[in-house]
Amino acid sequence: MNKKLHKLLAAAFAATLAVGIFALAGCSSSNTNSDKASASGTQTITDMAGRTVEVPAEAERVIGIGASSLRMICYMQAADKVVGVEQSEQQDSVTCAYRHVNHETFSKLPVIGEGGSKGVTANEEAIIDAAPQVIIANLDKDSADSLQQKTNIPVVCVTMSDIVFDQELYDNITILGKILGKEDRGEELIKYMQDTEKDLQDRTANVEKKTAYAAGVSYRGGHGFSGTEAGFAPFSICNITNIADAGHDSGCFDIDLEAVTAAQPDYVFVESGNLGLVKEDVAANPDYFTNLKAVEAGNVFSLVSYRFYATNVELAIANCYYVGSCVYPDQFADIDSAKKLDEITNFFLGASLSEDLAKEGLSFQKLDLMNM
Repeated sequence: MNKKLHKLLAAAFAATLAVGIFALAGCSSSNTNSDKASASGTQTITDMAGRTVEVPAEAERVIGIGASSLRMICYMQAADKVVGVEQSEQQDSVTCAYRHVNHETFSKLPVIGEGGSKGVTANEEAIIDAAPQVIIANLDKDSADSLQQKTNIPVVCVTMSDIVFDQELYDNITILGKILGKEDRGEELIKYMQDTEKDLQDRTANVEKKTAYAAGVSYRGGHGFSGTEAGFAPFSICNITNIADAGHDSGCFDIDLEAVTAAQPDYVFVESGNLGLVKEDVAANPDYFTNLKAVEAGNVFSLVSYRFYATNVELAIANCYYVGSCVYPDQFADIDSAKKLDEITNFFLGASLSEDLAKEGLSFQKLDLMNM
C-alpha cells in the first residue's frame, strides 16, 4: 500500500513538473512573440504638412505620389521597397535620373495613379491592391487626409523646394530616414550636401564677381533664349550675379530680351535640352545675338537640364560645379565636369550617367551660338 501510494505521489509530482515546464515554455514563447511585436511596432512622426501620422517602425512596402516623392525614396536607397508607381514614373527619361536608373524595376510595378504634368490623380483601389504600409506623398494636408481616409493607409506628406541646398530638403530626408529604417543613409545624404555646399562656397569666396544669364530654362515645358530663372541655384551658390534677379525674388519666367542686352552678362549658359529652341531664336534674329558681349567673347556654355518632375538634385549639383569651372576656372582647376557628374550621380543613385546623358545630346560643352 505504501509502495502504491509512493508511486502515485511520484507520478503526480512528475505530471505537475511537466505542466510547469510547458507553462514556462509557453511564457517564454509568449515573451518572444511580444518582443517581435514590439520590434515590428509603430512610431508616430510629424510630416512636412504638420500632420501627426502613425506609421510602422520600419516600413518595408511603400509608394510615392506626386513630384519628388519617389525621387527621394530612391535617394534613400529604398527603391526595393516600392510596390507601385504613378503612370508617369514608368516613362524612361535620363533627365529624370532616378526614373532612368530604376526604369527596369518601375516598369514592372503596378500603376497606382497618374502623375507628372497631368497632376496627381491617385487610384485608391489600385493603391489598396498594392498594399503599401505607408504612402509618401507630395500633397496638401486636406488631400493627404482624404487619401488616408479612403485607403486606410497612413499618408506622410513630403515637399520639395527648388532651392538645391535647403533645410527643407534635409527635413524631408530626416523624416524618410525614420520611416524607411534608413536613418544612417539620411545622415549621409545631408552631410554630403552640406559638405558640397561648403566646398562650392569656399572655392568662390574671394573671387572678382562675374555676371551671367541662364537661357532656355525648362519650366512647364521647353523655352527658348528668353526662358530664365531668378535665384538660379548654380549662380547663387557659386557667387555669380544673375542678371535675371533684378526685379525678381526667385522662380522661372520669360525675360524681356532687351533687359539681357542692357545688362550684358559676362557669361551665358543654355540648358542643352532646349538648344533647338535657342537655335531657332538665333536664326530668327542673328543681329540680337551678335550684340551680346558673352557671345562675342565665346563665353557661352551648355548645361544639363535638371528640372523634370521637380528638381533632380544630383544633376543640379553637377551643374553648379560646371558653372563654377567656366566662370572661375582657377578655383575649379581640379574638377573634370563629366567625372564630377558621375561621382555625384553614383552617390545619389548608384549609377554613372554622363554617357547616357551625352547620348541624348545633354552634356557640358562650350557653344558657338552663331554656328550651331
